[in-house]
Amino acid sequence: MGILSKEFFISLARLITNRILLIMRYIHTLIALLVSASSLMAQRVPNILAGREAKAYAYADSVMKGLSDKEMLAQFIMPMVWPKSDAQSLKSWDDMVAVKRYGGVLFQKGDPKVQLAMINHMRKRAKIPMLVSADAEWGLSMRLSHTLRYPKNIMLGAADDTALAYRYGKAVAYEMKRMGIHINFAPTIDVNNNPKNPVIGVRSFGSIPARVSALGLAFSSGLESEGVLSCAKHFPGHGNTDVDSHKGLPTINGTRTTLDAVELAPFKAYIDKGLGAVMVGHLKVPALGTGARPTSIVKGVVTGLLKQEMGFGGLVVTDGLGMEGVLTDKTLSVAVEAFKAGNHVLLASIDPAKDLQALSQALLSGEISKEEVIRRCRELLAMKWAVGAHLAEPLSPNALYEDLAPVAHKALIEQMNDKAMTLVKNDDQILPIRSLPKGARVALLRYGTQSCGTLLRTMKKHYEVASFALSPNASQQEKNNVYAQLKNYDTVIVALTSDKIRPDAGMITLSKATHTILVAMTSPYVLLAFDRMIPHVKAVAIGYEMTEGAQRSMGDALWGGKGFEGKLPVDLTPIFKVGTGFKTTVIRLGEGEPENVGLSSLGLQKVDEIALEGLRKKAYPGCQVLIAKEGKIVYNKSFGTKDTAHKDSVTSETLYDLASVTKAIATTPLVMIAEDRQRLSINEPIGKYLDYLRYSNKGGIKVSDLLHHTGGMPASILFYHTLIDPKSYVAPLITHRKKKGYPTQIARKSFARRGFRYLSSMVSKDSSALYPIRFAPKMYLHVSVKDSIRAAIRDAELSVPRKGFRYSDIDFLLLQDILEQVQQKPIDILFAEQLAQPLGLHRLLYQPYKRFGKGEIAQGQTDNFLRHATLRGDVDDESAAMRGGVSGNAGLYGNAESLAVLLQMLLNEGTYAGAQIVRPETVRKFATARHRTSPYALGFDRHRGKGESGPVADVAPISTYGHTGFTGTCFWVDPENKIIFIFLSNRGAYKRWNSVLLELNIRPRIQEAIYDALLTPFPGLPKTGQGGTHLPFLNIEYEE
Repeated sequence: MGILSKEFFISLARLITNRILLIMRYIHTLIALLVSASSLMAQRVPNILAGREAKAYAYADSVMKGLSDKEMLAQFIMPMVWPKSDAQSLKSWDDMVAVKRYGGVLFQKGDPKVQLAMINHMRKRAKIPMLVSADAEWGLSMRLSHTLRYPKNIMLGAADDTALAYRYGKAVAYEMKRMGIHINFAPTIDVNNNPKNPVIGVRSFGSIPARVSALGLAFSSGLESEGVLSCAKHFPGHGNTDVDSHKGLPTINGTRTTLDAVELAPFKAYIDKGLGAVMVGHLKVPALGTGARPTSIVKGVVTGLLKQEMGFGGLVVTDGLGMEGVLTDKTLSVAVEAFKAGNHVLLASIDPAKDLQALSQALLSGEISKEEVIRRCRELLAMKWAVGAHLAEPLSPNALYEDLAPVAHKALIEQMNDKAMTLVKNDDQILPIRSLPKGARVALLRYGTQSCGTLLRTMKKHYEVASFALSPNASQQEKNNVYAQLKNYDTVIVALTSDKIRPDAGMITLSKATHTILVAMTSPYVLLAFDRMIPHVKAVAIGYEMTEGAQRSMGDALWGGKGFEGKLPVDLTPIFKVGTGFKTTVIRLGEGEPENVGLSSLGLQKVDEIALEGLRKKAYPGCQVLIAKEGKIVYNKSFGTKDTAHKDSVTSETLYDLASVTKAIATTPLVMIAEDRQRLSINEPIGKYLDYLRYSNKGGIKVSDLLHHTGGMPASILFYHTLIDPKSYVAPLITHRKKKGYPTQIARKSFARRGFRYLSSMVSKDSSALYPIRFAPKMYLHVSVKDSIRAAIRDAELSVPRKGFRYSDIDFLLLQDILEQVQQKPIDILFAEQLAQPLGLHRLLYQPYKRFGKGEIAQGQTDNFLRHATLRGDVDDESAAMRGGVSGNAGLYGNAESLAVLLQMLLNEGTYAGAQIVRPETVRKFATARHRTSPYALGFDRHRGKGESGPVADVAPISTYGHTGFTGTCFWVDPENKIIFIFLSNRGAYKRWNSVLLELNIRPRIQEAIYDALLTPFPGLPKTGQGGTHLPFLNIEYEE
């Protein structure tokens, strides 16, 4: 046996070493495969794809069979495009679609119709379907005109209602699908825990990770339930920074433990929920080992953390590749680096064609592998199939604007705004502002660069509010002048309308001198600069935004037309803690969308049609129509003009002669109040209160008989005969047909004699102590007229039998006399003190010409018989005119909005603005009382019964009560459905006997249309051209 050589052992050692190395490689490979497999297994299939993977990937494979390498790479590129219709833009668009064959498009600001045309062109020309995206964080209005503006996320955070967020997602998805959009780069689920963050702020749901998670998931689930892909951003969290990644590379500090608990928590919840896409931000995160690179191009973040560690299996999208945050290293191709990191979609780069070329070169050089290109392209195409991108049918441009603004979605927006209004300080329960003392003065100071006209207009519906404005750049002298004026007001509401503002010493001093309410109609972080002023103000409220909807909600909440419901979604330490929020109750009539109280906006369009029909057929030159339900004005429109010259349009502030409506809204409520205060009893005879009737045959008539119109009094008395010289004409004064000497028509079948004269002892053209009663402009009556009216009433014959029904103006002249006698004040003062002032009614009054110009008052009749004037502010009714326009039967002027407040008080059973005006049992008694011979309740007309003729629409409940007026006015209150209907017009402006309003049955038809809208069956999801009324949508619940 020979001795083994040294070389033998060396060879043997090498062999063993090589075998060991080979085994180790196999082991490492196996471990790597196992790790890879385990990580892939952990990746959750997105819900939008789950259960349909086979079909989705079969589609992807069929498309990929015909794709070149370059076409596969083009799928990852999503350029940014502005919707334009010029030839050059369309040519460039066609190149992207048909030549470059990019995988998708991100549309920016433009018109929906132009964008839809471009999408239809793409559907026709694209060989490979494009993924159409939108960056629509607060709805399509972020990018498209003629679309609905939804609240920003911070308002959803304040509302803290996941069902609301879910419905919001569904609504936005419907609008996106109508536009052919497949993915929304929303929601922003960054936790905004840095008040100095310049780019996230109000885009975040707040500073509490759990709240951000819950709301983000609800919104995303709503989107994806309708087949639109959500995209959570900006991974791994952009909230804790003071740098805008559009302008630089932000640094997110904190340990990994902190990141897991705060920044990453919403993303983990999103991934665990199985939602579909994540956008990676351009961020520097030391705890994640990013170094100087932005997270969007770091494989350890995109693939390692997001996909492998957190198990995300959906689409990964970069933030815009044209942002400075990703362009820190100019030597890199960000497209190549982003792909290598693991992204599917390379979003909005500066030069897409250059990026495609760079990707092609990287593939050729082996820098990126073809296997990865194939795998990721397949995933992207499968997701396109899942969201319907492969569907090529053209989208209809018909009724596009209407379809993009469904009425149910408007109602949803109102709910979102209403629930977000937040009250973080409320000393002495100053909000909502309740019934103010007589003469109290309120002012709104707008401090900032944006106007707040809607806020002011909404508040002025509740009270007379003066308006002041200060720019942050105003001189100190200008500021001091405004502060000096504001010191004369009892309550000052300071509305902050810009972010970067702070109070000066003068504003802080003002807050100490008046009841100041601070309202932030912008980011809540603005309040941090007002920390020295806040201790001195009475209340602090936050409206978050300057949209019209937010201003309306805030204006109503301040006055109690709506309640404060929100909670502060961000931390404002040291002044206010996150979660702070005081709730308030509704105490006034507010505004609302019809769908939120069970009415159809589409159904109410019938009201427009009927009102316009009246204009065309000259039933009146103009009118106001108001509908309220459940304490919300849901329809408030003005039609036509104030006069027959048709020059000045009717507005919501136009005043109308209410005629006999005065009986039910002035005299009757004043009788209620007097009875509550034990000044009278409706069961007593009127002779107890009126000496001039005590011993007459009328003394035994009860007050209740006057209210029921069962006292036997004549319908009217021609009191004006006492003004006319009987020697100036040959009787009769009036005939029933036109003939010689009787040229002046005063009614349909009445004509007046020409040439009569007034008694100089009774009528003067000038006002004086002896002639104080204004009968018409430049016509004043002697003080003795009051006694002559009473004498005529005393001597009037009663009907037989006396207890039968006869509608009578005289009944309410007597009620006026009773009220004035027992309280020793004229009825106009009683109305002002007991009703108008506590209810805040500045446009419901007698003798409006004393406060308002003719331009604010609708034209009345042209009286060529007695007053020889066109009336505009003087009462139409002659009996009321002989009392100077201050009467119990007529004389009140008003607009629909003011009248609605008084009626809401009645519907509330006597309560309004926190004050009990009338006792509940008294309102019920007067509104429901029945009389065996009278169709009237106590002072109110009422529903006569189904099938019975009367002024109320047959479909209204039997409990409905109200009144009509000769001038073309009416109101009806439905306690069962909590509906108020008001119609005001000036039918007599054309001619006093104009009967077109009655012939067309305008008022009952409008009332019927209201009930038809109430009973309309609501369709499901809106179809093209329908506008989309969908009440069940507004009640969808969300399962977390």
